[in-house]
Amino acid sequence: MPFDRRQLLLGGAALAATPALAAENKTADAIAQQLLATNTAPALSLAVARPSGLVWAKALGKADLQLDVATTPAHRFGLGSVSKVVTTTAAARLVSRGVIDLDAPITRWLPDLPDQHRQTTLRQLFTHRAGIRHYDLQRDLGAKAPGGPIGQRAYPSNREILDIFINDPLIAPPGTKVAYSSHGYTLASIVMETAAKQPFVDLLKAEVGVPFGLASLDGDDSFAIKPGRVAGYTDAKLYKSLGYPLAQEGLANARRDNPAYKWAAGGLIMTPSDIARFGAAHLDSKITKAERALLFTPMTEKTGAMPPLGLGWRIDADEKGRPRWHHAGSDEGSRASLVIYPELGLSIAFATNLFASPGNVLKPSSDLADAFA
Repeated sequence: MPFDRRQLLLGGAALAATPALAAENKTADAIAQQLLATNTAPALSLAVARPSGLVWAKALGKADLQLDVATTPAHRFGLGSVSKVVTTTAAARLVSRGVIDLDAPITRWLPDLPDQHRQTTLRQLFTHRAGIRHYDLQRDLGAKAPGGPIGQRAYPSNREILDIFINDPLIAPPGTKVAYSSHGYTLASIVMETAAKQPFVDLLKAEVGVPFGLASLDGDDSFAIKPGRVAGYTDAKLYKSLGYPLAQEGLANARRDNPAYKWAAGGLIMTPSDIARFGAAHLDSKITKAERALLFTPMTEKTGAMPPLGLGWRIDADEKGRPRWHHAGSDEGSRASLVIYPELGLSIAFATNLFASPGNVLKPSSDLADAFA
């Protein structure tokens, strides 16, 4: 059979068919239309779930501009940093079984780390307090980065992944400062897979994907065929700023990265329907009371724009004072958001296939909470 990329984009329906939904919510439909109209993302997919299941899903726009493929609820989007809370949920389950200890030095599992990391703990890594730097435009992402952009390099082992950052100076001594770091989550993921003796993406599927029934959860491996994965786009101005002179005006096809250096921090894909169902699972018996407390009890104070943090989750309230647990993510070719309203019993997710669009993800989520409260 000839290779047909359009059929692959459409083929996600068999992988992640949307369950039967309740009656349409016209208010939510209008919010979705407005969100698409006021942003430049080609595709927008949204979903709302309760512990009992999915209650609403909407897909708009184009999953692939070149092939003119309409978006469906079965299309899979990059999670960006929403991957971090999938990671911490898996970590909470490993803690319950004694596979990992959040407060033990990570050298228990990685004894050869440099001296500056020898007292670092998983709790510090998951709450951005390990002093590890975040991505750097010149060293990591730009066209002239040593060894090329980190997403274009080969990673035959974890040693090459750690070499990106493990010997760099710390921003602050471990445990003393909140400083957002995706590299910190990468280090945590290597600890987790070492402790569990399982490749990291396989570990996430076993700890979260299978027990929560998330058939679409997977690693965003650029070399593998992923049915239903949307095409990703980025504003060409970003590529010009990174040193790519051929980038034109308007939208550009997003680079396809090798995400092996960031599985835990930003390397996953899922349908928004499954993202919403993942969130709702934290409100029912799929998560134990101890695991829920570990994930959603604040461990840090508010610092600047960063709300108090649970185990990866941001813990605050919306403009109406309603408690919420949330995380958003953005990557080349994707934007994703997950907000859980525990007192309303709602989990609200949406994603686009354009880097950093929309900029404000919390207001649309609050509006959808109004529509389903």
